[in-house]
Amino acid sequence: MAAAEAAEAEAEADADASGDALPPDAIFDALWGRVLEAWDEDKPHEAALKYALANGMLPEIAGRYRKLKDDPDKSARAQRKIDGIVMAATQMMLATKTPPRTKVPWQWTATAFAMFAFVMALLLYKLLLR
Repeated sequence: MAAAEAAEAEAEADADASGDALPPDAIFDALWGRVLEAWDEDKPHEAALKYALANGMLPEIAGRYRKLKDDPDKSARAQRKIDGIVMAATQMMLATKTPPRTKVPWQWTATAFAMFAFVMALLLYKLLLR
């Protein structure tokens, strides 16, 4: 746990040094602290993930899990959680996908009409000027 806290402190120091860091989210930090305390329980992980989904913090939570992949005690669960985050992000992306068109584009209609008019003109020319 000390390694995770040290990595988190290092990341915060890097973010502070960059000058463009977002202000920390106290609720998310509290949820993440609970995740680290009760690593083997599912409810803290679910609560943190739900909060991250609701507030657009999927990159943040994925980064925190990624930092824990090197920890031998936490690597398996961290990898499973990263996989779950990827699936959640994919579902969000598919949910916001543009719906398929229900109407034919006007360019297709204009092209079909032009082709029809050309064929009709050609037929009338052949019929009337024999």
